[in-house]
This record gives sequence, structure tokens and C-alpha cells, in this order.
Amino acid sequence: MSSWLGVANPPALAGQLSAADQTYEREIHRLARPKSHIPSSDEQAALQLLMDPDMFTDDAWQAMVKLQRYAQYLETLADAGVEEAPGCESCAANRMMLERAWQTVANEFYDPAGRFSQQAWAGQLQAVLAQHGGALHSKAEAYSALRELLGSLGDKYSTFMEPAAFRRALRQPMPAAERDYLAAQFVGVGVQLGGVSPQGGRLVEAPLVESPAEAAGIRRGDRVLEIEGIPAESLTLDETTTLLRGPAGSSVGLTVAPCGPAQQSPRQLLLERRPLPQPAVKEAQLPLPDGRVVQYVRLHYFTHEATGALAQVVASAEAEGQHVAGYVLDLRNNPGGVFEEAVAIASLFQDPMSPVAETVRSGSSLVDVVWRPAGLSPASWPDVLAGPLTSKPLVLLVNSNSASASEVLAGGLRDYNRAVIVGERTFGKGLVQYYFPMGDGSGLKLTAAKYLTPKAYDITKFGGLTPDFACKDYPHGVFTPGRADRCVTSALGYIMAAPAPDPLSYSPLYASTGTEKP
Repeated sequence: MSSWLGVANPPALAGQLSAADQTYEREIHRLARPKSHIPSSDEQAALQLLMDPDMFTDDAWQAMVKLQRYAQYLETLADAGVEEAPGCESCAANRMMLERAWQTVANEFYDPAGRFSQQAWAGQLQAVLAQHGGALHSKAEAYSALRELLGSLGDKYSTFMEPAAFRRALRQPMPAAERDYLAAQFVGVGVQLGGVSPQGGRLVEAPLVESPAEAAGIRRGDRVLEIEGIPAESLTLDETTTLLRGPAGSSVGLTVAPCGPAQQSPRQLLLERRPLPQPAVKEAQLPLPDGRVVQYVRLHYFTHEATGALAQVVASAEAEGQHVAGYVLDLRNNPGGVFEEAVAIASLFQDPMSPVAETVRSGSSLVDVVWRPAGLSPASWPDVLAGPLTSKPLVLLVNSNSASASEVLAGGLRDYNRAVIVGERTFGKGLVQYYFPMGDGSGLKLTAAKYLTPKAYDITKFGGLTPDFACKDYPHGVFTPGRADRCVTSALGYIMAAPAPDPLSYSPLYASTGTEKP
């Protein structure tokens, strides 16, 4: 029975391995050579080394033991002729695809929670195959096994994708949550609902920017208890969508329980449905008491269009000279988007050679890639090497829905003292997903790395970025003179009083302790 245990590239185990563990990676496949094979002297020495558990971490040794058991399990199946039976013509190929997925995870998976165990993952391969009777007769059965294998990781961002879904993902590499957000071009109230809450109702994942839901103050974590008098937990997500949408100008009634202390009373809301196009940016010039203005820009998501639109706004504002005192970039409720666009946007405000983020791959604490605007493709981003467009004060507004690329940009600009952050702690998603083909058109989407800010702040580990100035308010009234929300008002006050920052004098804070990083 052919297996990856009999080829020259055995499965690697995730995690930072000792020299002995690396020897295991190179030599484990020898254990499954055919019985007629006579080991060379070098092979005999390697096998002797492998028999000494003191040469390995306990986790790696137990993993090796489980892989030996899997090799024996395959021999048992081969002796029984399982994959040679009629109707099992595709069984060997399907099993080897399962093994390939297992090895890909072992090599590439990054577990932000630190729970990934070599021995547990080594046992998962046999467990999944055994659940299917030792043979995967069809593609449908193979795909079911692959979903079970990936599901055992417990990572909501890592998944198996059948060919059609994998092709769509490669054509549209933006994360699914961001794609769902950008696809919300409909007539409705602009609220994304998630799962059923243990306290009742359905949880609000996010309000769409400039939507009736956002204008009503609905926030992430709120619970929609009823839609048109119907308990939300009794409805499927498709049914909630049907009730929330409708003709422009019509109304829908919601009962919403605010997140926070349990004693807060639910609110009865009547929201008007309206078209919800999501432009890349919205901008306005907000007056200061001294006659100058602050250029305000709301960035709804990160795309190439948004980068170009923001660059045009900043260039036009700079043409007005000292009349423009500074900039407010509003990232509240911005779920992210294309990561490279966040890197490119940083070049509008700071040196393109300055790092914006770093990535750390699985099984290592070493930096894999340092992301800076100057490293982007000049064909796609021809203007990033021209240098920053402005050195005026910059304030970034964030809230608990500011995620992913929003956090990368905010962390990168703050680490070089190029911006201050006003608002709430951000969402805390600094993870990277990569796509891996499985050879038949299907593929894996795996969490394979995490982002750090340039000063090595771990966005995921510490649960987001903490603001320099705390403020809790939803975006409203910005485009109506005199009605700006509290966070915008706070940002205007900072720009009014603050000199241009000195990039060399800043030391970021640890979110966990509030102390300066040495």
C-alpha cells in the first residue's frame, strides 16, 4: 500500500523542533519500507537513534509512536485487501489526498492559542480514516473526511474547500467576512447577524457603515431579540435576511438588547429600509475654532479603489496648504480587506521604507516577512515610493469592529509615532490565511501566520489595539456641521493642540500592562 510514509518527503510536524526532532522528520518514512528491504548501515544507525525516546521532546516522541501505529494500520488494511476490493478503485488516491492535507497542516498551520499538539495531530489521521472504515470510496466521502480533519483543528479560519469554492477563493482572495461585507449592496437596514446568543436573540456581527442600523447606534455584540415581532432565534439566517430586506422607504421593527450590563432594557427600533451602496471613502472638511479645517475621511474597507480615493483626498487637502491642520482617518466598523492596500496607504503618511507590519510563520518566533510600502510591486502601486504626501497630525478612529487590515494600518502608523488612536480596543484579528491546493481542484485555507506591528506588538495575543485616547461613540453627524460624534470631537481637539509628531521619540505601549516597550 503506497503512502507518504514510503516516499522521500515524510510529513513534518508543526512546532519549533530540536535537532533530534528534525532527524525524526527525515527518517520516519524509513519505518514503513517494505519488509524485503535490507537497511543500509546508515539506515540502521538512524533507526537505532529513533528508538531512543530521550532524543526527543515528549510530544515529538509520542507523535512518532502514533505515526508508527498508522503505518501498521495501513499494513493491516493492505493485508486485508481493503483498497483492492471492487468499488474501491479511487480509495488509494483519496487516502493519499487525506494524507497530503494532514501533512500540509503539520507543516504550515499556526495555532494562535498555542494548543496544537504534535502527538494529537499525529493520531488524528488514523482516527479520521478509521471513522470511514479504512477506505474512502468516493470523492464525496474523501471530502467529508477532509472536512472532519480540518474541523478538528478548532480554528474557525481554517477549512477545507471543494473545487468550486477553492476556485472562487483564488479569484477573490479577500477574506470571506470582508467579501460578505462588500457584497451588502441591497435595500435594507444594514445589520449583519450571526449566531444565536445563549441569552436569547441573534448576535450582531457588525452594522454596515452609513446604514440605518449604524445611525440607530446598533453595535457589534448587541442582540436582536425580535424582527417584526418574531423571536430572532426561531429564524434561520436566511429568514432573518428576508425580513430585514424590503422595498426602499418601507420600515422594519427590531427589538435590540444592548451589549453590556444585563440590566439595560431592550430598545424598540423602527428602521427605514434604504439602498446601501458602500463607497470606498467619504470625506468632509471639519472646521476648527481658529479658522482652519481638519480633513476627515471615512475609510469603509481596504481595496485598490479605496487607496486611490484616499490618496486623491490627501493630495487635494495638501494643495490647500496650512488651511488644513491635520487629518482624521475613521476606521470604525471597517472589517479589513486587501492587506497590501493597508501597507500602501501607510506610505501616504510616512516614509515608504518604514515597516508597517511583520509576519511570523508557524512553529517559529522568527520574522518571516517585513512588510513595507517600498516592497510592494511598483506595477500595482506605482506611487508608493514617492514619499509621504503629508506630515501633518493624524488621528485614527477605531472601535471593536475595526479588524484585520484596519488594525495593521493603525498599529504600523502608531509604532512610528505617525498617528494617535482614538476610540475603543480593536477587534483583535492579526492572523494570516494562505491557500493550499490538494491536486484535484480542491484546497485548504489555513491560518499559517500572524501579524505583528513593527515594534512586535501581537494584535491577536493581546486582543486588539488599545487606543491612546479612549472614546466610545458610533459614527454619526460627521457630515452635519456641529453634530460630530464624541470621538470625532476628541480627534479635532487633539489636532488643534498637538504639534506634528516626532517619529524618533515614540515608544509603544504593551496592551497587557500599559508599560513602555524597552
